[in-house]
Amino acid sequence: MKKALLLLLPVLALLAITGCQKKLARSETPDTAATPFPAKNGLRIAVASDLHLNPDDTKKGKEATAVQYNMELVDALLWDAKQQGAEMILLTGDLVNGGRYARHATLAAKLKQAEDSGLDVYVLPGNHDLAPVTQTEFAAFYAYFGYGEAFSRDTTSLSYCVIRDGLMLLMMDTAGYSIGAIDLTDPPGHEEAFLSEETLQWAEEMLKKAEEDDLRVLCAGHYNLLPEISRRHNSGYYVENGPSFASLLQSYGVPLYLSGHMHLRAVYREEGLTELLTEYLLSYPTGYSMLDLTDEGIQYRPRRIDVEAWAAQAGESDPVLLRFSAWQQEELRAYSKSNVAYMAERNPLSRREKKEAAEFFYAVMNAYWEGSLKEKREALESMPGYEPFFRCAEGYAYGTWLKELIETAVPELGGFTLPWCS
Repeated sequence: MKKALLLLLPVLALLAITGCQKKLARSETPDTAATPFPAKNGLRIAVASDLHLNPDDTKKGKEATAVQYNMELVDALLWDAKQQGAEMILLTGDLVNGGRYARHATLAAKLKQAEDSGLDVYVLPGNHDLAPVTQTEFAAFYAYFGYGEAFSRDTTSLSYCVIRDGLMLLMMDTAGYSIGAIDLTDPPGHEEAFLSEETLQWAEEMLKKAEEDDLRVLCAGHYNLLPEISRRHNSGYYVENGPSFASLLQSYGVPLYLSGHMHLRAVYREEGLTELLTEYLLSYPTGYSMLDLTDEGIQYRPRRIDVEAWAAQAGESDPVLLRFSAWQQEELRAYSKSNVAYMAERNPLSRREKKEAAEFFYAVMNAYWEGSLKEKREALESMPGYEPFFRCAEGYAYGTWLKELIETAVPELGGFTLPWCS
């Protein structure tokens, strides 16, 4: 039941989100190693979010989930990104759980090893990162991972800008949620995530600099800008001044904003600005985003960490790590079965119908994370478990969510190509 409640949180978020508004073109992304932007072969950038590293939660047991493998999965992520030819990785917040000093120190040590191997790392804070660590302490922990390399830093937040290889990385601190931990002399009385007016002014100065110097801009933050839920007060996802910042990016022709926070993979588009949400690292399918930047534009594809390959080369003996993909599939099947059983307590099904409904639920979830939901929609709707599932799920969030998910399925989750704005 605990697993079901934890995994239901993203569902409740999705219920309030509108679908992707404008189709993007899809393309296959080459697997060749990157060369410095803006050379012909482009620059390959990995993007991960919501690592939630917690060395205190690593006890393995019969009921262990991917969360208890958080230390190994962060190592596997950094290794996999380098193996895929990424030259840098952006970590868009919720780096650790609870903002504790020891957890930041542990992660910083892992990131230093990645940098030593040739993978440049740039980080941002999320709403889990700043208490009890303060703004100044956070920047000191991650001085090697963006803050020490910054061309410019905002004086009222942890936002910063890096310029390299014809590219401006505009890294936005949206985690005002933790304002009590930020060491400002006179902190404003914001209660949720926000971008202050001062931060917006600083961001516009950076965008003007990019325009003057003919730099491409890639922008990232932890909180979301475009989903409707991010614009509703009391939603738990609201970002004060979020629409103003989205308008600023649109006015300067920035094509892509990277975020996380919702623990989902999603794509939204509004008036020329695309937002890509990268999923929670510690849940199925243990994925991250891969971007190839070329003169023509940005190519995105989702990437699932090859945990098995990492485990083999690292000399791991844990059987879960050595067959991680299969283990996750089993976990997803068990999750689907347990949720159907729970809903069937109120809306009874026969034994056969329960089995068919669970298979349908699993198939939808698997297709969603694969990015193939649109292509498989007709086949899913013809499954024997379709009708029993929705009969069983009546009155539950999953019923509304899965129907919405199937009906609005878009191909962008499996990859897209985005041109630079002229």
